[in-house]
Amino acid sequence: MSENIGGQSMAHIKYPVGRADFESIINEGFLYVDKTERMYEMIGDRKFVFLSRPRRFGKSLLVNTLQAYFEGKKELFKNLKISEYEKDWEQYPVISLDMSAVKDVELDKIEYNIGLQMEKYEEKYSIPIDYNLNNGARFYRLITTAQKQTCKNVVVLIDEYDAPLNTHLHDGKLKEVKPKLQEVYQQLKVCEKYERFVFITGISKFSQVSIFSTLNNLTDISMLDEFSDICGITHNELHNNIKEGIEMMAEKYDCTIDAMLEKLIYLYDSYHFSEHSPAMFNPTSLLAAFNNKKLENYWFKTATSSYIIEHLKHYNADVKNLVPKKLYAEDFDVSPEDYDSLWPVLYQAGYLSIKGFDPESEMYTLDYPNNEVRIGMMQNLLKFYFPQNLSSGKVSMKDFYFSLKNGETDQAITYLKDFIAEIPNILNNKEEKHFQTIIYVLFTWLGFYTETEVNTAVGRTDVVIKNPKNIFVIALKVDGTAQDALNQINSKKYSIPYKYDGREVVKIGINITSDSNIRTIDSWVIEK
Repeated sequence: MSENIGGQSMAHIKYPVGRADFESIINEGFLYVDKTERMYEMIGDRKFVFLSRPRRFGKSLLVNTLQAYFEGKKELFKNLKISEYEKDWEQYPVISLDMSAVKDVELDKIEYNIGLQMEKYEEKYSIPIDYNLNNGARFYRLITTAQKQTCKNVVVLIDEYDAPLNTHLHDGKLKEVKPKLQEVYQQLKVCEKYERFVFITGISKFSQVSIFSTLNNLTDISMLDEFSDICGITHNELHNNIKEGIEMMAEKYDCTIDAMLEKLIYLYDSYHFSEHSPAMFNPTSLLAAFNNKKLENYWFKTATSSYIIEHLKHYNADVKNLVPKKLYAEDFDVSPEDYDSLWPVLYQAGYLSIKGFDPESEMYTLDYPNNEVRIGMMQNLLKFYFPQNLSSGKVSMKDFYFSLKNGETDQAITYLKDFIAEIPNILNNKEEKHFQTIIYVLFTWLGFYTETEVNTAVGRTDVVIKNPKNIFVIALKVDGTAQDALNQINSKKYSIPYKYDGREVVKIGINITSDSNIRTIDSWVIEK
């Protein structure tokens, strides 16, 4: 007999990839990882709650589950944990706004599109639609009318509140977008006596003073230990709900269950959202892998954000040294409007995650959560360095990858030379660090362990690359000679730390010409 979890037989798991509608997930027999106990605890005696999580991490499903709960749809929860605690199942009027639907519309259409979402509720409560009113006035009228007609206080759910703001973070239009949202969000405080519960989700933490105005009693649960697993999938939840999926994938990839679990952890795990947070799997990527029966980098396909690259460019970020990074707790609570660094945005967007906490200094250490995100970041950066030639570049990089993996170093450098030559003329930085960055992005994207400016006893190695068979110690020169670069490796003994590693150490001296007609590798010397 197959085990039944959340109404779903483990023998025939249907994975809810791309679904956030709680009711259809339950009614149509899709897998639902039960978060209702944590949801019930979150509601408690709280009235205004805010949760920040990266995109594609289950926020919308949580919002949808809350809507079904407050609408009193008891039958949907009969096999879930919350049914052990909730006995009354009182029904409330619910108003749910999804601001992700507004993020890509023209600036002058934002108000219209927000109004469209209110319109269906105005029709429900027989409120005459008055286009002469701004959305703030319409929202106020909607909340108060719903409360008056039902004699029940209103539940307000706002998903991805910051989606339109992040879209315009660096294009100079942020000041025009904010008032269009403020007039709506300010009503949450004005209508407090008419509200039962208000739940707001987003990626970033825009300051309460500006975007939420007087809503100063908003409880932010984003970094509280007790709610660190309210979205995402824990290791226990994986084993309890999707054990069959792990077994199926292990069989396909001809490995043990433990080996497959390690692969899943390496690709999709290790998000942490608080000081003592359990490791969390990205639910979108993990479920897509099981559904497609294939290990791939799904996060990049579904969660890339163009504003992240704009943010990196805005701060002239050194992508080689983004991680690890240490931050204090207060650094996470800064509005993007007031940022003087780029790490909080990268954390909130899911590109970085908490990897450690030092209770003595009260500092958090941030790093890439897993390999999928690391590769996603590099692929984003490839679009910046190779905006017109990325497709052809990828083809040559496949040849480069296998040449390097097979120890065909000379052939690999030839492919690298051709690839760097594709960089557009607008990227005409002639410094060694510029080429270090290009090499770092390329090699990391391809999955090689890559470090730049590696400290040694007598200097810093330009680039160190590791694969299962080799360690490549690389020195770069611009408008010098490859032999000078190799001599630097030998004279400063850059390869000594790897002498007893067990892998073959390959020393490579590379010279790059800054000639505007060439500007790529013009010579190299290899020594083993």
